Amino acid sequence: MESVRSWTARQGWSYQFIGDEIFDLVAPDLRVKLRDRMPILADIARLELVQQHLDREGGQALWIDADSLVLNPHWSPVFDSPASFGQEFWVQEDPDSNGWRHFQTPHNAFMSFSAGSPILPFLRYAATNLLERVDTENLAPQFVGPKLLKALHNLCPFTLHEQAGALSPALAIELVTEPGTAVEYYRDKCGPALSVVNLCQSLVGSQVSAAAISDLIDQPQRWLVLSSG
Repeated sequence: MESVRSWTARQGWSYQFIGDEIFDLVAPDLRVKLRDRMPILADIARLELVQQHLDREGGQALWIDADSLVLNPHWSPVFDSPASFGQEFWVQEDPDSNGWRHFQTPHNAFMSFSAGSPILPFLRYAATNLLERVDTENLAPQFVGPKLLKALHNLCPFTLHEQAGALSPALAIELVTEPGTAVEYYRDKCGPALSVVNLCQSLVGSQVSAAAISDLIDQPQRWLVLSSG
């Protein structure tokens, strides 16, 4: 969080941290329905928070997940559209080839909206409407986050920031041990030079250790292998 705080100060932006009180912004019936699905609840809550901020302050609002790390404090993103999102370059194993594959899709760990954006109210409506009608027990955690954005992006493309990416477990493991075939694949496929990266700490414990993530935060030089030739 400190890297994000410092970066926003460098950009000349105001910074606000919000904790679990964000969930109070969600309608009570949905809070009850999603009480055991915190990632989904967080995706709804952030939309409500940004909308309330823009209604009150106007201008531009940028949301960045707390588990994000700024790698390039000199990066100055251009916000010239009503909405924009980060873009994952997600590297994972390909069972069909015994090699690797990647997906380039929008994610909501980094997203911006301008006052009056037609996209933000629509996302709030679509996400809420979907969740009111489905059984949340069998939903993927990304249902109204990246999965919804991907579906909409395929129909009407959003503005995406490839420099604001997300770290897949395959890359995380190699970055904290020794660069291997996943890192090589990332470089061969011209994966972007990351300026802000979401560390996907929801995967900590299941696929990546907390110590590994801590090493990546404390030793930024480990990231250099993704962009070195």
